[in-house]
Amino acid sequence: MRVLSIGYILREAWRGLTRARISSFAAIGIIAFMLVLLGIVGYIFNLVNCTFAGVSNQLEIIVYLNDNLKAEERKSLKDNITSIEGVKEVVYIPKNEAWKRFKETFKGNKLVLEIIGENPLPDSFEIKLIDRNYMNYVSEALRDMPGIKDIDVPLDIANRLNSLIKWVEIGGTLVILVFIGVSLFIISNVIRLSFVSRIRELEIMQLVGATGIFIRGPFILEGVLCGFFGGIIGAMVFNALVYLFNRHILSSFPLFSTATNFNPFTSSLGLVLFGMMVGGIGSAIFLERHLKR
Repeated sequence: MRVLSIGYILREAWRGLTRARISSFAAIGIIAFMLVLLGIVGYIFNLVNCTFAGVSNQLEIIVYLNDNLKAEERKSLKDNITSIEGVKEVVYIPKNEAWKRFKETFKGNKLVLEIIGENPLPDSFEIKLIDRNYMNYVSEALRDMPGIKDIDVPLDIANRLNSLIKWVEIGGTLVILVFIGVSLFIISNVIRLSFVSRIRELEIMQLVGATGIFIRGPFILEGVLCGFFGGIIGAMVFNALVYLFNRHILSSFPLFSTATNFNPFTSSLGLVLFGMMVGGIGSAIFLERHLKR
């Protein structure tokens, strides 16, 4: 009986999909288009989020050391800083190296170099963090350490980047929810056409006591199939667009080209599964509303 039920559901779902070919093809095309748009929006949000996160994680704390600090004192201070939770690396920058970097930065502005004259920069440590979220904690721990003249902490920049990342995540979530709502609406209308064309048959099945799986199964599977075929087409188009974008546009911007963690297989699988999920849920919602009437 179970095998017959599965066979009946598969057969009726395919019949419903092929019976109204124009509406089915239109639904698959619309779902594919929606999934391409969803993929593009998700890719852009992922790109921006990864870029902001990468820039934020590259922010460093600069610790300026007291003048005439002895070598053993400097080594002890470096060890203490390295032991702070969240510190990834501590790099010692002698004053001569810092001055060399400064002159390289302002080599096109001789007036600035003439006004400054001799090297005013002290020895320093560049502190790289495991994660940007440790910046507050590490900066507070540094304030009580001896041998430190001043601390340069880019907290304002880090806070702004963290705020931007949160807004990007919120925006991405809202866009996905909108796409889910639109997709559910589209699937519901496709199932409505198939439902109306078979309404008398379904009424008879209800009267003779047909189980819910016999009535709902074919429609839900029909929605899943629409989502599946739409997901396949959408994934192919989306991957082609991303390939062309990465090759001809993104490769010209090194800051962005290494930021994204885009995986074609994962994104394709996600779009197909998303299409199938929305198709099945959309069908189930419609049937739940109309079969009780």
